[in-house]
Amino acid sequence: MIVPRGKPVHENLSTSYVNVAALLADLQVNEFTGYVSVEFWGYSGYVFLSRGQIVNAYEATETSVQRERQALDNLLSRAQARNGKVGFFQHPEEVIQAITGIIDGEPVHRDLSSDFTNLEKLVEKLIKSGTAWYVEVLFEQEQGGGIIYVFDERAEAVVSVAPTAGGEYATALGKDGLALIYDRVARGATFNVYRGTSTPAASMATIKPLVAPPRPEMPPVSPPPVSRPGPVTPAPDLAPPTLRVPEVQPLPSASPVVDTVLVEDVEDSDSPLELEDESIRPLTREQYAELVGLMGEVVRAVESGVTEALRRADFVPAFREALISIATHYPFLDPFAAEFEYADGMATFRGKARPADFVVGLSQALRLTVTDLDRRAPETQLRQHIEAALRALHQRRRAEFERYGLEIATNEILAPSAGYPAG
Repeated sequence: MIVPRGKPVHENLSTSYVNVAALLADLQVNEFTGYVSVEFWGYSGYVFLSRGQIVNAYEATETSVQRERQALDNLLSRAQARNGKVGFFQHPEEVIQAITGIIDGEPVHRDLSSDFTNLEKLVEKLIKSGTAWYVEVLFEQEQGGGIIYVFDERAEAVVSVAPTAGGEYATALGKDGLALIYDRVARGATFNVYRGTSTPAASMATIKPLVAPPRPEMPPVSPPPVSRPGPVTPAPDLAPPTLRVPEVQPLPSASPVVDTVLVEDVEDSDSPLELEDESIRPLTREQYAELVGLMGEVVRAVESGVTEALRRADFVPAFREALISIATHYPFLDPFAAEFEYADGMATFRGKARPADFVVGLSQALRLTVTDLDRRAPETQLRQHIEAALRALHQRRRAEFERYGLEIATNEILAPSAGYPAG
C-alpha cells in the first residue's frame, strides 16, 4: 500500500530510545492529524490519527498484511525492538480519510496499467458514479506514488515523488496533486481501484479498546489548578519485543515530543498555552485542569477496585511506594515534593509537567501499584475488579477520554509489568 509522504515533524529516530506508545499518547493529547511510521528490515507499520484519534493502523511484513486493531497491537510490540526507525508526519484530514478509505475499501481493480487504461477518463467515470472511490497510483520509472480520492462529485489527490535517487521527496495535495499524478503517469504507472465501504466521515471511526459492562458510577474528582509543563527526561534502551503493550517511559531530550512542549505566559493567566508548532493544537489551562481531574478519577477507580477486591485499605500506601519508585523519571510525582497529592479520593496537582508526561507517569505508577498488590494477593481477582471499575469510568466519561486520548495510557495500568528501572 502507498502511504504518501507527509510533512515530517521528526523522522529517522531510533526505536532504541523512542517509546512509541508514549509518543502516540502525546499526539493524542495534542490532537495531531497525520501518521506515525515504524520501520525495520522487511517491516513497515503505520498508525493514522485524525484530530488526536487513532482512526486506523496498517502493517506489512514480507509474508503478511494486518489492519486496524491487530496492526496497532503488533506495531506497539514490534517497536520495542532496537535498530528500527520511527517518524511522524503531518497530513491534512482529507488525506488521512483517503488512506483510511483504501485500508477499509473494497478492491475493484488491481494492477491496471497506464499502457491500457486512461487514468483521466477512469477518474471522470468514478466522479459520475456518485460514490466514494480511491485510486492508488504506483509510478514505474521513479520512486513515489499517490492516492486519488473521489467523493462529493470531485476528485483530488495526494502524491509524493523523489526527484532523484536519494533526493528529498516532493509532495503535492488537492488539485495540484491530481495534476502532478496525471503528468507522471505518462512515464508509466499501475493503478489499484477501491470502492469506499462507507462515507469518508464514517470511515474515520476511531480504534477503541474493548469495554466491559458498566459498574455503578463513582462521584467525580474536582480538577485542580495546574502550572506549566516541564522538559522530558531520557529513557534507557527498550527491551526486545513481546506480545504485551510496551513499557511507557519518558523520552530522551532529543525525542519527537520535545517540539510539543507547552509554554505558559505567566503575565497573562487567561491566555491559552502555546506550542512551538502551531499546527498541533495546544491545551488551554482549563483543558489541562480537566485532564488532571480525569486522571484523578482514574486513580479513584483503581482504588475502588483494590478496596473491593482486598476488602481493606491497601491502595494508598502501595500507590505512594510506586510514586517514589518512579520519582527519578517523573519528579513532579514524587510524594516528598508535594506537587501531586492523592488522599480521601481527591487528587491535587500544583507542579509543572507536560500533559503527556503527567498522564503516562501517573499510569505507570498505577501499573506498578496494581502489579505489587496482585502479587501479594493473587487469589483475589484484583485485576478483574480494577478493570471493571476502569471500564465503568470509561463508559461514563467516554467523550473526555477520547478528547484527550487516554485509552493507550490507561490500558497500561493493567498490562503485565516487567518491573521498572531503578533510579
